[in-house]
Amino acid sequence: MAHIFKMTEWQSPSGRWHCGDVSALAKNSNLWWYVPSLLGITPVEYFYLLRDKFHASHFHYKIEYDVFMFTFDNLTDCRKFKNYVNKIAREKNFVTY
Repeated sequence: MAHIFKMTEWQSPSGRWHCGDVSALAKNSNLWWYVPSLLGITPVEYFYLLRDKFHASHFHYKIEYDVFMFTFDNLTDCRKFKNYVNKIAREKNFVTY
């Protein structure tokens, strides 16, 4: 069954906000490069989009696992980003698994 990429949001014990498609992590539902691919931008442009337009913070990239992580300091910024990505994923019917 095809799955259209859909982010959800949550708050960690640190108080920071996160978003991602956690619907099927064992099936790689939340690979970091899905979003830049969906948006048609480079990874560097993705970083700047997160930082400059959506005010993401606390960026980390783990090269040995190819994992890119970021957080938001507040729910408003997290939700704006999540809603932006989900809208485009629906419009493009962006299937991840």
